[in-house]
Amino acid sequence: MQIHYLNVDDFTIDTSYFKPYLARLNEQIETHSGVLNVVFVNNPYIQALNKTYRAKDKPTDVLSFNYKTEGRDFVSDLFGEVYVSVEMARAQASDHHHSLQDELIKLVVHGILHVHGYDHVEDEDYRDMFAIEKAVLGDIAGELLL
Repeated sequence: MQIHYLNVDDFTIDTSYFKPYLARLNEQIETHSGVLNVVFVNNPYIQALNKTYRAKDKPTDVLSFNYKTEGRDFVSDLFGEVYVSVEMARAQASDHHHSLQDELIKLVVHGILHVHGYDHVEDEDYRDMFAIEKAVLGDIAGELLL
């Protein structure tokens, strides 16, 4: 899995911080081959996506799209995208007293798991996804996974 980071609003984000966590994620799950875009956006941008694709007219922290399983046929290697609202992440980090970078990696990992078919609708699925997130986030998991 190759990750391309895109930044809609020129937010200051050190994506090198994510590398050790994404390496752990690759040890925990079988990742798709190809390209995954991680797109950092503002609240209006993610709200428009949320309204269009989930019929929820409000911002959210992260949205994921898996193009290979959603019936789309692309000629590129792009298999999915994760959209992260930096504004929501900043507010959540402040509310829970941890860094923006830690909140962003939590959301990126969460979004990537969704792209790979994990969800948290049923209790058992929630436990599975939570266990992977905890293993990936390691020493910062305690304060992030509330």
